[in-house]
Amino acid sequence: MLLFRISRCPWFLITVLVPCYGSLKPGFSQLQRGHRLDRKLIQSFTEVSFLDCVTECMVTPRCKSVNYFKGANYCEINYENKTTAETNYMDSAGWVYSERGHWPKELAGACSNSTCEINQTCKHKRHSEDKFFECVLSDCGIPDQKGINLNTTRREDAIGIHRRIHASCAEGYSQSGSGQLICQSNGKWKYNSVCEDIDECLSNPCQNGGTCINNDGSYTCNV
Repeated sequence: MLLFRISRCPWFLITVLVPCYGSLKPGFSQLQRGHRLDRKLIQSFTEVSFLDCVTECMVTPRCKSVNYFKGANYCEINYENKTTAETNYMDSAGWVYSERGHWPKELAGACSNSTCEINQTCKHKRHSEDKFFECVLSDCGIPDQKGINLNTTRREDAIGIHRRIHASCAEGYSQSGSGQLICQSNGKWKYNSVCEDIDECLSNPCQNGGTCINNDGSYTCNV
């Protein structure tokens, strides 16, 4: 199977940009060495090759880019890229950054034509006669709880199944709970944190006889 042969392409070939499969040359030529995308993780994997890392991204619809650390054969797949999350793109020695769009869809093998949903990943079924792939849940999506601030996530946080992220409440909200969000096996977030709107009008902030109107996370004064 072609996918198997591609995933075994030696790293030293990547180093000199001589891929073992011709159509991969555009992807190798656009590698960004010494860079990675920070805090936009779907999932991470250990003991995988660089091309296996890229393939994991190709079979996961939400994935837009990958970070790879050769020294530990460590892979991270991201739900953003350096264009959509420019401020998270940074220098990082030993890492390689690459984007999904730089690689041929054939890397995904039978999954290249899958109909998996945005929060699923495509898995090859090697011993099935009627279907060559299946779709399984990959993540819980981007948390959208009212009042949550995702700018406080940690380096290791991820939205993948059985992963967690750390988040605080935005300005104008009070927080209760641990601040952790856990991605459950059913693809739903378990929120161990609640953000409640602060009623700023209780402190009578409006001057000159203005009427205070409390909004989610803020307030306005009507004269």
